Amino acid sequence: MSKMKEIDSIAQGVADHCWEILYDSVAWQIADMPVNGDDYYNLRDYTVYQTVIKLLEQVDLVDVDNYKQNTIISGQYICNK
Repeated sequence: MSKMKEIDSIAQGVADHCWEILYDSVAWQIADMPVNGDDYYNLRDYTVYQTVIKLLEQVDLVDVDNYKQNTIISGQYICNK
């Protein structure tokens, strides 16, 4: 396996683990919010989304002032679909 594939595999494993922890943490943080059903899922998803954006900001991958909601990471650059 090439070094890049090995790094990608490690990153995917870490991302999968972080995703589970993120969802559990968000669920715990919003548990006392007075929402149910679709409103709960919308709140959870929005909170997860905002958390990911804040994480990307911390590693300088997102220019907050110019960020668009449908922005994706391609290689090491941010580009729009």
